[in-house]
Amino acid sequence: MKLLGIKSLVLSCTLVLLSIPLFSQQTKGLKPLSDQANEKQGVTRAVIVGISDYQNKNITDLQYAHKDAEIFAEYLVSKDGGGLDSSNVTVLLNEKATSGQFVSALYGLIEESKEGDVAIIYFSGHGDVESTTLNQPGFLLCWDAPARVYMGGGTFGLTYLQEIISTLSLQNKAKVLVFTDACRSGTLAGSKIGGSNATAANLSKQYANEVKIMSCQPNEYALEGKDWGGGRGVFSYYLMDGLKGLADKDSNGEVNLSEIGRYLEDNVPIAVAPHSQMPLILGSRGTVISKVNDMALAELQKKKDELKLNVAGDRGLQLALYQFSDTTKYNTYVSFNNAVNSGHLLYPKEGSAWEIFQEIKSYTELEPYIGLMKRNLSAALQDDAQQAINDYLAADPKELKNRWRFDDKYGRFPESLEKAASLLGPKHFFYKTLKARSYYFEGLNRRLSGEKSFDISLFEQALILQDSCLALMPDAPYALNEKGYTYFLLENYKESLPYFEKTIHYTPTWPLVWSNLCNTYKELTDYDLALKSGLKAIELDSNFALAKYNTALVYNKIGSLSKATEILLEAMKLDSTDHDIYAALGNTEYKKHNLEKARYYYSKSLEFDPLNEANTLNVGWIYLEQKKNELAKSYFLKAQKLYPKSKNTLEALNEFYFTTGDYEMAKDQLENYLKAYPKDYFSFYMLSSVSAALNEKDNALLYLDIAFTKGFKDFDKLKTDSNFKNLVTTKEYIDLISKYSKN
Repeated sequence: MKLLGIKSLVLSCTLVLLSIPLFSQQTKGLKPLSDQANEKQGVTRAVIVGISDYQNKNITDLQYAHKDAEIFAEYLVSKDGGGLDSSNVTVLLNEKATSGQFVSALYGLIEESKEGDVAIIYFSGHGDVESTTLNQPGFLLCWDAPARVYMGGGTFGLTYLQEIISTLSLQNKAKVLVFTDACRSGTLAGSKIGGSNATAANLSKQYANEVKIMSCQPNEYALEGKDWGGGRGVFSYYLMDGLKGLADKDSNGEVNLSEIGRYLEDNVPIAVAPHSQMPLILGSRGTVISKVNDMALAELQKKKDELKLNVAGDRGLQLALYQFSDTTKYNTYVSFNNAVNSGHLLYPKEGSAWEIFQEIKSYTELEPYIGLMKRNLSAALQDDAQQAINDYLAADPKELKNRWRFDDKYGRFPESLEKAASLLGPKHFFYKTLKARSYYFEGLNRRLSGEKSFDISLFEQALILQDSCLALMPDAPYALNEKGYTYFLLENYKESLPYFEKTIHYTPTWPLVWSNLCNTYKELTDYDLALKSGLKAIELDSNFALAKYNTALVYNKIGSLSKATEILLEAMKLDSTDHDIYAALGNTEYKKHNLEKARYYYSKSLEFDPLNEANTLNVGWIYLEQKKNELAKSYFLKAQKLYPKSKNTLEALNEFYFTTGDYEMAKDQLENYLKAYPKDYFSFYMLSSVSAALNEKDNALLYLDIAFTKGFKDFDKLKTDSNFKNLVTTKEYIDLISKYSKN
């Protein structure tokens, strides 16, 4: 389960401030990180602070504030960010970011900055205020900040920050950029009075004449999570991508305030929905804030973010007891978080996250958090299904075996996905995906049930459900492949082909679908294409045992038994517990007339799949061929016990009793069998032969007549069947043979 934290509380927002001196306000735009035409080129210096791990245990730690700061620093010294001299960049992370170090670094900026220089201040951490008065406009909490009494030190007041910015811009006549992400979520001294809210509001008011880019609106929270750059603030993640050129809508090689604002507004809300986070952009929209490196942009554009839902843990969201109207409500809220984190989502109903949420969603204290809680619960509800799809697309052997064994976990997925979708609502970007996956898994369940119960009607229902999935997501490879495979199971191989081919169009490197294509062409007897498809699957993943298994079956079909054995032995090394591989080795050895080896592999297969009818019968057939009748009988009876109504098993017993001369048992077995399968002419022949052996002349002639009527024409077999020796000279037998031999 992935964790998603609240990165900032209320306005918390990464705040980009371009402090523009009064004497330069007539200019069209400012390029602080690159050359500005017709202006004196100065030196750029930066002080960058990122604090995730606070010294005081009563201050809620953050997750990625330090990483956001590190990445911003790396950007500044890179060619894309202006190529700053690293000696001019002071980076203070976690325990290095004491209030003393921060003050020293800021005053160093004042001492060194001159007219035409650029001063950058970046602070990522907590911001708070204990009293909403004019005397306390807010504090940036440094690493050594106390948990309360901020006036006592370890903090940096916004009043002082304003004085430093004003000194830099008005006295030193330097350009100033201030990035602050300083009002994070957590239990802080000012939580009860909205201290982070007040700090954020004061940050936005302090710099009325500057350009500002904030990660969210007042009364919103900015999120962070692992799926953005491996662990980033969502706003910072998209901000950096935008500055590097993804925001350059007119492709002129520059990103201005209007473009970065539009880019953030287009991406951040979608990424965090249904939680509410809308970046706030203030200032002259034409102000240029970065230049674009074409090569770096091209590389960046190759990356496409897959939007996912992630879960916020207590580390990102910790509400204090005093924020609730009573302790019962607080305890219920804690129970919800615990249920989400422990995976108790729907069942048992009592104490499940779903049931608890139905109660707490009406708590007024949680109103600002309800969107995030919906997102978290929705993410948790779809997480296992997403992982199953990921493993399936990776052709993970364990996932494939779960499907082959009809694991009941898939039965839970449709309801979980439906509820996940209902939490997000139809307007959410992920809604269609969740609905489509719900249809997909319901279809998969019908198909698996159909295989288990031999009910073809369930396959037809499965196809309809996959159509519903594809109506919402026409390019869902897992659904396309599933539909192709369902047609394959229906032995409608020509219908399955276009779905496998379309799957390959969307996912050309998925070895599983190439393996399925191999199997399909094999059934269509197009062995050239079957072999090409199988070898392609092996090329894509040489450790994919299923691909080797299916390819070996093709070699077996075309008579390349040695090659088939070679590849099957490779597959066995990759998966020594796969019963199908041992069965295929048994088939290959049987074709080579190596009965002992064949029996060994069939028996080995039964070790891992003891309920397998075919291999149970195969061992019996080999014992029968070896004249080990009692052993053969034991396997046939075992198969009958497992599958009493199976045609294959009943046929095997027919053959066994007939071949071994146990005609009384053969007669009873055949009569019962023909009640279920009255069209089987060969069984009528055997019943005729058995009746003849038992000297039941009339029955023998009756059953032989029926056999001929239903299609039996093997007159040579009759000539060699010694059971008819007492009948062949009779007029009735001669007339019967004459009647049908003329036809």
